[in-house]
Amino acid sequence: MDDDSSDGDLMQPALIIDGDGIGDEFNLDIPPTSGSEYLKRVRQEAKDCPKVVVAQVDQAGFRQTVLLNQVTSCLPAPKGFSFDLAWQRTQIANFAELRQNLARQKALRKKQPLIEQKNLPAGNDVEGWCRLCFGRLQPPGSRPQEVVPEEVEDQTHKGTLPFLSIVMAMDQSVLVKVLEYHVNWFEATGFTERQGCWFYALLAWLQKPLIPEACSLLRSLARGAANLRATLDSVDNPHLVPLNLFICLVSRYFDQSDLADTGS
Repeated sequence: MDDDSSDGDLMQPALIIDGDGIGDEFNLDIPPTSGSEYLKRVRQEAKDCPKVVVAQVDQAGFRQTVLLNQVTSCLPAPKGFSFDLAWQRTQIANFAELRQNLARQKALRKKQPLIEQKNLPAGNDVEGWCRLCFGRLQPPGSRPQEVVPEEVEDQTHKGTLPFLSIVMAMDQSVLVKVLEYHVNWFEATGFTERQGCWFYALLAWLQKPLIPEACSLLRSLARGAANLRATLDSVDNPHLVPLNLFICLVSRYFDQSDLADTGS
C-alpha cells in the first residue's frame, strides 16, 4: 500500500452524516432527536470554536504582599570608635600577605609528607574543640558578648593557641565547623583576646569563594563584633582594635560590603 492510499484511508469519515451541515432552521436549544442530528451539532460547535483560545486568568489571586525579614547591617559604631579607611586598607593588605604566606607553606608541606600531623578533634566534636581552645568545656565569660578582663582570662585559660601546625592540619569542612563553634561561643559567653587569635587564624585559612555556611558565619561574627563595640565605654579599650579588625576583614576582604565601616 502506497503513502497516498494510506493517507486516504486515514481521512475517511468513521461515521456518515447526511447533509453537509446544519441549516439556519436548526435550533441548538432543542435536544437532538437522533444520533445524526447530535453529530451535526458537534460538528457545528467545532466549526464555531476559534482556532486559538486564550484563557482569561484572574491575576488578583496571584498578587501577594510578601514581607521579608531583612537583617540589617552592622550596628553603627559610636563616634570615634571606628577606624579610618587608611587603617582598613592596611589591615586588608597585611591579611592578604599572610594568606599568601600560608599558601606557600601549604605547598611546601605537600612536598614534605613526613611532617608530623596534629591529632585534632573531629569536626563534629564540639567538646573536644572547646577543650583544645579553652582548656575546659565552657569558654571564659559569663554574659553574652561580654568583654572578659585579661587577668580573669589568664587565671582560667589553659587552652591552645592556633599555631600554624594546628590550622594547616584542618581541612575546610572542619575549619567551618570550628568557626561556627567560635561564633556561637562568642555570642553566648563573650570575647577574649585569645579567642580573637583563633578568629584571625581561622579567617586566614578560610578559602574563597565562600560557601553559604561560611558566609553566614562571617556575617554573624561581624554583627556580633559591632554589637559588642557599641557597648565599650572608651576608645582606649584594648578590644576595640580586634573588634574593628574582624568587621573590616569580613566586610572588605570577604566582600560583605554592606557591613563595612565608612571610617571616622
